[in-house]
Amino acid sequence: MSQPSNQIADWDGVIAGLRESGALRQDAALPGRDDALPWSVMILQTIAAWIAAALLVAAVVVPAFIASNESAWIVCGVLLIAVATAVMRLNRQSFFLPQMAVPVAIAGAVLVGAGLKPDSWELPAFVLALILFALSGHRLLRFIAAGVMLAVLWYWMTPWLGRYNYGLREHATWMWQLAPLRNLLFSLALWWLWTHPLKLSGLGPAVWQPVRHALLWFWLGAQVWQAIGWHELFVAPSDADQWLAPNGLWLAYRLLDLLPLLVAVFMTLRRNPGLAARILPLAVLLPLCVLSPALATAALVLWIGLAEGRSYLTALGIAAALAGFGAFYYNLNWPLLYKGLLLMASGIALLLMWLSMSRRAT
Repeated sequence: MSQPSNQIADWDGVIAGLRESGALRQDAALPGRDDALPWSVMILQTIAAWIAAALLVAAVVVPAFIASNESAWIVCGVLLIAVATAVMRLNRQSFFLPQMAVPVAIAGAVLVGAGLKPDSWELPAFVLALILFALSGHRLLRFIAAGVMLAVLWYWMTPWLGRYNYGLREHATWMWQLAPLRNLLFSLALWWLWTHPLKLSGLGPAVWQPVRHALLWFWLGAQVWQAIGWHELFVAPSDADQWLAPNGLWLAYRLLDLLPLLVAVFMTLRRNPGLAARILPLAVLLPLCVLSPALATAALVLWIGLAEGRSYLTALGIAAALAGFGAFYYNLNWPLLYKGLLLMASGIALLLMWLSMSRRAT
């Protein structure tokens, strides 16, 4: 048996001592080492790294802008991107330096874009984000770059945004034609990336994981923002006649927004047919999802979280559903009496749904 010592042994020494004393079998499987820093330490180091990066970038950017030379901006931007990429590639064991390289790379891309002086910002932003995504192996930078590319794609599929000076009501034709297709593509991509293995087109999780997280946050944020700020553009007109008697085209577009949720539910029930009877009462919520694309997307994320056992998605889905319903209720151009009756009917429907599901569970 080993003699007592005042020196603290390392991990290998502790394991060797346990095996020597017989407390641990020689062929026992050992748990893998977890060298990850505590989340509180990572947050503090990330803040410190971004502050240090801001000072470094300022030392490069300020003289470049004082010179008022676009070529100097491009050269400085390329140098910043190259240095940041080298740091992220060569210092994988460090946490501070790669985190510091993230804002440096972003600043370099902004400098290059400013030096190019393009006629429109979308294409340079997409190309520079794609370059950062391809060169960097850092998850945070890939997440930010993927978010920028998704935002540009969304902008391209929203042709009236920032391009015309007509009134909002004159854009209804554009909205009815393109918005449902855009919503369908983004929602189907969200469902696919979160329910299938991250091995698409020969690329692994290192590529697709930041993409799916960026898609999740961007699309939920865009839908909630649309519901809160641009209600007249993305849902049916708010006068009572249209709400109570929507036409067939409006209903077809709303059902198209609901299609990804129905596909997700169908695929889950296909794997687990026994769930059909238990979740049938949830169908009472479908009319709300039909009325608002934001609620349909929130319900899709919530369903994926419950079906895949991901509490992260479940929490985001609940938060987005509350925000979407709040925006829908606030923008609903009804008297307060009718709004109160709507809330009362919703509460009664939820209570009946809970009672029905409780009885089926017992």
